Amino acid sequence: MVVPIILGIGVSVAVLTAKSTLAAYRKYIHLTPSMIAYLNNIKIDSPSTSLKSENLHLDYLKRHYRASGFEEKMTEREALLVMGIEGDDINHLNKDILKNRYRKLMVMNHPDRNGSQYLTQKINQAKDILDKSYLFRK
Repeated sequence: MVVPIILGIGVSVAVLTAKSTLAAYRKYIHLTPSMIAYLNNIKIDSPSTSLKSENLHLDYLKRHYRASGFEEKMTEREALLVMGIEGDDINHLNKDILKNRYRKLMVMNHPDRNGSQYLTQKINQAKDILDKSYLFRK
């Protein structure tokens, strides 16, 4: 009678370990060598070390997102990119996550704080599209 309980706990631990390992690996493969060095407090003698920590992600963004402007009509995919929602966040997307991302982006880009009015309009448009999206009708 105790054996099934022990086996169940063992299987649960193995599954949770595998799940967290895969999640960590998915995040790791997106890191550049300079990002890994920065996270480990290693100084690399290259031009990229003089950049601020925010600029370390520039290589990642250039590799994963196209260099063209916004599409004529915003799609859900583009709205997710504008709001910075990707990966596991999409699976767990709810109104609170969207609201928090929207507020964070609006604080950073608001025209009253020398932000771009165009980006503010795009952030508002992305929020409206995601509010009406099928992602919330799951």
